[in-house]
Parts: sequence; C-alpha cells; structure tokens
Amino acid sequence: MIVSLSDIRNYMDISLTQRQEDAATLILAGLQSELEAFLRRPIEPQEFVEEHRLDAMHTGVPMGTFLTANDNVYNESFTTSSPRQNVTQYADPPPAIYFKNTPIVSIEEIKVKPLFGTERVLENELDYVSRPYGIDYYYGYADDLITVTYTAGLDGANIPVLKLLILRAASREMQNMHDDVVGVKDLNTRNTGPLITGFLDSELSSVRKYRRVRV
Repeated sequence: MIVSLSDIRNYMDISLTQRQEDAATLILAGLQSELEAFLRRPIEPQEFVEEHRLDAMHTGVPMGTFLTANDNVYNESFTTSSPRQNVTQYADPPPAIYFKNTPIVSIEEIKVKPLFGTERVLENELDYVSRPYGIDYYYGYADDLITVTYTAGLDGANIPVLKLLILRAASREMQNMHDDVVGVKDLNTRNTGPLITGFLDSELSSVRKYRRVRV
C-alpha cells in the first residue's frame, strides 16, 4: 500500500491499539482498491501475468515474398529463429498486443505457444518491440497463445496527491468508526453527524488526469 499505518498516525496525530491498526489496514487497503478502480490502473507497481491469443484470421506476410532471390539476402535463411532476420518479418504492420495494466514498468518474460508446436521464450527487439501500451509482436501466427509476465503501475508512493486523497478518506472513515465505538460504550448516541465515507467527487476530479482512458 502507498499509505502506511505510520502515515495515518502522523496525519491524524493519534496512537492506535493493535485492533485499531488491524481496522486501519483494512480501511487503507479498501481505499487504495477503490482509487485504483476509479483510475482503471494500479497506483503502485505490481507484477501481472496475462494470456493473449492472436486473431484466428491473422496471416503473416513475409517480406521475402516480394523480393527476388538476388535482392533478398534472407531467402536462404528460412530456418533462422529471429523474425527480424528472416522471411517471417511481416510486410503488414505487426499485431499490437495491448496489456490490461499500464503504465508498463518492465517486461519480465513473454512466451508463445503455437496452436501446433512447442512453447518458446521471445527475445526483446528481435521477436517483439516494447511500447508504452504493450508490444508489437513479430513472431505471431493465427491462434498463437502469448503469455506475458510484466510489471505495471503508477509510482503512487511518489505522487503526493494520491497519498493525500487516501489519507483524507481514511481519516474520515476512522473518525466515524471512533464515534460509533464511543457511542456504543457510552450507551448514548453522540451529538455528531457521520462524516462522508469514501472519496468525494471533488477529490476524484483532482486526480482525473491519472485515469486510464479506454477507447
């Protein structure tokens, strides 16, 4: 989580019992999840594993198809494993694979499993090119199954406004919890109205620029 128990203690200038720390941890985790749902992206780097299958109608067009034997130095290299060094480099634009989570921090591994064939690990800049949204994939054929392991997410711990929003919402939640507990112990309702829980519309509007836009 980008907001720690120490952060909430300092922000509210309070001390917490063990039970209150457990409750605060639940509140902080829930608010971060709520904020990520609004922004449509993780607010701290996390590792993800996704599977993507190429379109069944996809057909790669080798560059060598349009070149004569004298012009095409790759005509004798049909067994080469690198698509950028043989005829499996496409004349058509390569298929773009869009990852579900952005911004992409790093790509740990990409594997391809052909419909008929053995699984292999792809090499960056040879079989694919990394993009901010995902990859351009050069090795693909129809119905290939691509498994991607990557890290993505905002650096929320270093974006002050994201931490501030969670602290504000958490302090309201914890104040409501405190008022309810004290009221029960006193066997009397306290003369205070409950604070709004969750994020205010104005707060969410202030971080809209970090929201992932889907088209």
